[in-house]
Amino acid sequence: MGEKISVIVPIYKVEEYLHRCIDSIINQTYTNLEIILVDDGSPDNCPMICDEYAKKDSRIRVIHKKNGGLSDARNAGLEIATGEYIGFVDSDDWIHKDMYHILYKNIIEKDADIAECSIKKERNYIEDFDIPYKYDIFSYTKLDAMGALISEDIIKQTVWNKLYRKKVIDSIMFEKGKLHEDEFWTYQVLNKCEKLVHMEIDLYYYFQREDSIMGERYSIKRLDAIEGRYKRYLFIKEKYPSLTSKAKKNLFFISIYYLQQAINDSDKESLDKSYKSIKKYISTLNFRFNDYKNMNLQENVWVCLSKVSLIFCCKIRNHFNIGV
Repeated sequence: MGEKISVIVPIYKVEEYLHRCIDSIINQTYTNLEIILVDDGSPDNCPMICDEYAKKDSRIRVIHKKNGGLSDARNAGLEIATGEYIGFVDSDDWIHKDMYHILYKNIIEKDADIAECSIKKERNYIEDFDIPYKYDIFSYTKLDAMGALISEDIIKQTVWNKLYRKKVIDSIMFEKGKLHEDEFWTYQVLNKCEKLVHMEIDLYYYFQREDSIMGERYSIKRLDAIEGRYKRYLFIKEKYPSLTSKAKKNLFFISIYYLQQAINDSDKESLDKSYKSIKKYISTLNFRFNDYKNMNLQENVWVCLSKVSLIFCCKIRNHFNIGV
């Protein structure tokens, strides 16, 4: 039996999906788990469901707390976690029965601080598949991992498809009240990680709900994502200067993307507020020759066009259905 893994599950108004989530964790082939169910003041039957599971499985610990949001619930779980490793599962998602076995195996064999699997987005429940004998594994140094996070090619912001050595999380807590809480947290944890391994195998099932927070219509709260990336940009500029141009470009295009959304899906008042906020972030970027050199021709065109008219730039991108 390997070392203990603490799995933290924040729970709020997910009665319809909670059994599937918890069952997928308690049925893991890796059994040395501490399962922390954080009832974030859920007004439905979730608190009772959590207590019923705790009676059946001694590995389960339940926290009942006043509603404080996703970040606050995760923080509550972190405060009592006793495992040498930490994992997160969102309560409307579920995981492959071998997920923690494979993540733990690779984190030990590769002497890594974080192990990550790929994600399968689903609208309906699917059965587990047989794990293939071989699958691609990529190893990253701290610098390479940070660069890959900024590029968003293989390594993702998401916290729940990963297993962490507890020491890399240390005292890094989630920012409360933020809609895109991962944006504020993941880069700080990677900064403490000497090595990350990514397995190209879909072990985490992300449930695409239309009524989830991320499925809602555009609101100005979505600009939390830009704030998170702005803080990351300032951090990168100070700690990883070789990645500054990459972080700057990423911040620019995520800002443009959210203004495109605001133009398409918000009233005039919300659009005005979004525009002012986004323009403020973009005005701090001050693109230089080296930044342009590290972008392709099309990216350069968008940056230059935004200086002529930010709104016009976004409307043109919307017309041609161009995303991030």
